[in-house]
Amino acid sequence: MHQIHITEGIVLGKRGVGEANTLVFVLTQKLGLIRAAARSTRVEKSKLRYGLEPLTFARFSFVRGKHEWRLVGVENASHVAVGSSALRRQAAGRIAKLITRLVQGEEPVPALFTILAEGLMFLANAANDQDAQAIETVLVLRILSQLGYLPHTPELKPFISDQLFSIELAAAAAQSRSLLVKAINESLQQSGL
Repeated sequence: MHQIHITEGIVLGKRGVGEANTLVFVLTQKLGLIRAAARSTRVEKSKLRYGLEPLTFARFSFVRGKHEWRLVGVENASHVAVGSSALRRQAAGRIAKLITRLVQGEEPVPALFTILAEGLMFLANAANDQDAQAIETVLVLRILSQLGYLPHTPELKPFISDQLFSIELAAAAAQSRSLLVKAINESLQQSGL
């Protein structure tokens, strides 16, 4: 009998496999980044299909097979991280792709999950598009820092420390945007990914 692993997670992406199946990329709180097969989820009567949309927060149930993870359940699906404007949805999508690209293997990183969850919520609820851009910048900085791709310099420290996202932090990031974007671009270039 296979053990069922139940954990909170955020869907980062998905793609169709075969006629009705889906490969889902989920950043989980307990298991790390999981690439799981979901059977028959593109069939109209599937109970899982609405919980697999990108940027869905939910409680997922996985079973470890011989060669792959299988997604067997989705509960409490929420789409609160999907912003109201196209700019915010695009920013959240870029962040999801970045994590999918940078995180390799299935190592649990609870701090990364927390940073992403809080950042996406704050991004979706930003007061305006300028704040949303600043929040995206800070969120990317924190992700890179958590994964070890960002140098720890005094200029970046206020943006990557363990403080919560706030309006004041977004304003400071907007003022220092060119410095922060330069640090992000250099880190990504040096990573080689």
